[in-house]
Amino acid sequence: MKALYIHADSMKFEAKEKTKVAEDIPDELHKKEMKEVLVAFITVESGDEDAAEDVASEAAKDILSTKEQVKAERIMLYPYAHLSNDLGSPKISIEILNMIENLITEAKAEVVRAPFGWYKSFEISCKGHPLSELSRDITGKSAKPAVTGKDTYFILTEGGNEVSVKEYRSSSDCMKYMIDKEALGIDAPAVKEPDYLRLCKKFGIQWESMSDAGHMSLGPHGAMMFDLISDYATDVVNHSGIGVYNVKGTNMFSLDEPAVKEHAELFGDRLYTVDTGKKKFILRYAACHQQFAMIRNWNISYKNLPFGAFEVADAYRMEQSGETMLCFRTRRLNMPDFHVVCRDIPEAKKNFSKLDGKIFDEIENIGREYDMLVNFSSKQAYEENKDLILELCRKHGRDALIHIYPEGINYYWTVNIEYHMLDQMKRPREIGTVQIDVGNAERFGIKYSDENGDKKYPVILHCAVVGSIERWMYTLLDTAVALEKTGVPGYLPTWITPEQVRLMAINDDCIDVTMEIADKIRKAGIRVSVDDTGATVGKKVRLSKQDWCSYAAVIGEKEVESGSLKVYVRSENKDIDMTVEELVDRIKKETEGKPVRPMYMPANLSTRCMF
Repeated sequence: MKALYIHADSMKFEAKEKTKVAEDIPDELHKKEMKEVLVAFITVESGDEDAAEDVASEAAKDILSTKEQVKAERIMLYPYAHLSNDLGSPKISIEILNMIENLITEAKAEVVRAPFGWYKSFEISCKGHPLSELSRDITGKSAKPAVTGKDTYFILTEGGNEVSVKEYRSSSDCMKYMIDKEALGIDAPAVKEPDYLRLCKKFGIQWESMSDAGHMSLGPHGAMMFDLISDYATDVVNHSGIGVYNVKGTNMFSLDEPAVKEHAELFGDRLYTVDTGKKKFILRYAACHQQFAMIRNWNISYKNLPFGAFEVADAYRMEQSGETMLCFRTRRLNMPDFHVVCRDIPEAKKNFSKLDGKIFDEIENIGREYDMLVNFSSKQAYEENKDLILELCRKHGRDALIHIYPEGINYYWTVNIEYHMLDQMKRPREIGTVQIDVGNAERFGIKYSDENGDKKYPVILHCAVVGSIERWMYTLLDTAVALEKTGVPGYLPTWITPEQVRLMAINDDCIDVTMEIADKIRKAGIRVSVDDTGATVGKKVRLSKQDWCSYAAVIGEKEVESGSLKVYVRSENKDIDMTVEELVDRIKKETEGKPVRPMYMPANLSTRCMF
């Protein structure tokens, strides 16, 4: 709060015209004059909303103390929006001004408060002594929850036993490193140049030097991979067995909204903020704000539940610049954010288990595996959800690392699972996640009508089946690196390879027929490029391998006459004889059920720019 005190011989004002935020006032408050008065011009700021009662209390004490110091006979509180650019909301401003007025009245001092939100004229006669003009910057101390105890870590085995992290022996390397990092604070040795960065460079994935730290740019290949993963994440959610509403929203939300402000405070200094000079906004941390803002206006019956809301949402997190990591830890990320609205805890647990299964299915589909870090907001939350987690441990045949937060913090969630994959740097990386949210329905005013017509707050699940788009891209690149370390060429799944087929004309005479074959393959929905450059055949073949094409074939007179191609299959690292039809059928089977997009660059290599 900003304040300016003037000790005046007299002060009079007249309320002339209402603004759109003006409060209603009685007739006698349209005009007022006071003599021998301490006038307190007050600007309530946005930060005062966190501790309104404390701010009002401190302000009232300071005004009363100053009144005695300058020997003023009475006090006028005058709302004045020109002492700060960081204005509090009208609602909170009026509440704080009223609290100050009431506290001064309780102290038996004469006080008048000028109306808020009116265009007013005023005349003031300042006394002119050394203490007649004073400025103040008043802050209150927000009452923080009393945190007691420390973070608790232990292992919950699939047999139901609780084992100390120091005594636990695991056959899973991921679990070992996860315990070191999360519970014991021990990081794996530093790696100078992670292998996956070479693949990032190959596919045009890099930091954008003209932006803030932690912001990526994607060339044609990287952009295609990104969009295909986005399509894939959307398909996974829409085939989850839960009815889904796909939405699109904005990324900027006003801190004047109490629900937004309260939710934002949970993320502290990791939030991006935008200050327009009149208002402060946050850039969304995930899709929660937008989806909740929409759902609160829906007419929801118990018959509609459960249902999901989904968006691939651009989200912003102020990660430490030294901790950003290409594809994995970025300041701008894209989250396939899935929220499932459930009528109660039993229904939430049932769908929690269903989403857990989807998350495990997706990582196993690419030949990787997860270990679970299960976070609980309190010891009570652990006791209430232990059976649920034990059921998942037994289903997956895995133990879980349990983390219980210290008591005393009123979290909006109760249980959260982070699904960690061990990467090639021997670091556990969180990819998928799911959590039970018991607080945001009430915070945002989301309600449904139960069987009796009564309004109830639902329970909301938060889920990212494949993590962020960037993290799933990281997972695929890390998997390719893992394959390379087995002595075979690394490869990507055919559905996401930027160039699924590369055809190479053996000489200029074969370019036209090569183009005809390429057209036939392209019409089947397959991405195919043609090397029609003047390079030697050997160089063309080497380039197709360097470009990580899933399939590559040289087209010459022999192939035209026989109708059979000698196709290099990257995933098998060998040549296989097959017809064009057999090649198409093979790729269609490999990519069945996966999203399809056309090439993101010219198909003919002779027309491409150099990167």
